[in-house]
Amino acid sequence: MTDILIVLSAATQMPLLDGSSRPVGFWPEELVEPHRIFTRHGFTVTFATPGGRPAAPEPAGLTPEGTGMTDAECAELRRTVEDLRPRYEAPEALDRLTADSFDAAFIPGGYAPLVDLWADPACGSLLTGLHRAGKPIAAVCHGPAALLSCTSSTEPWPFAGRVMTAFSDDEEKEVGLLAELPWTAQKALTDRGAEFRTGSRPWDAHIVQDGTLLTGQNPASAGPLGEQLTSLLQP
Repeated sequence: MTDILIVLSAATQMPLLDGSSRPVGFWPEELVEPHRIFTRHGFTVTFATPGGRPAAPEPAGLTPEGTGMTDAECAELRRTVEDLRPRYEAPEALDRLTADSFDAAFIPGGYAPLVDLWADPACGSLLTGLHRAGKPIAAVCHGPAALLSCTSSTEPWPFAGRVMTAFSDDEEKEVGLLAELPWTAQKALTDRGAEFRTGSRPWDAHIVQDGTLLTGQNPASAGPLGEQLTSLLQP
């Protein structure tokens, strides 16, 4: 049996530079589509957050305006998110889990990882353990910010020099948040030593694989990233 750990943020508000805050959470389609792929292949899926606190969908990710979906598509997405509510509202605590219990990790985006996952010690410990064991880590959109949690006072960042992607600064500019965010995933990952790559056009699906590290740039990349992780795990 293949065991997948889905790492979710528990943040629901993100402070902005103008003193206001933005409602945040996981980006719904970045959880729903990979989860559908994993369960279709018979994988066991565990949800976990910092402290085992409830996760929540990012409100904008359930609207046609925020997603570019039709009303009917958003209605179906909301139904699926509601079906998953018992899972993401009662997750496991990251600090109670160990890397040897899982075959891979998947980290959805939404802006919430920029609030807590990027600096969460338990998240860093789990991801570092998976990385050292040669187990795949997949992260999409703002999810790769969680890789920043893998810190050590005695060792370099384990993902320095690795090729990866995440939600780009160009995409942040297009949604009108580039000047409002305290920091961006692209700049932070680059500053830590990642070899950051973006797709040829914003919003198009773009997947990067560097060994067992798999990253996707944006919401359109979530399904393809889930499929790529599944292919890597299948014999």
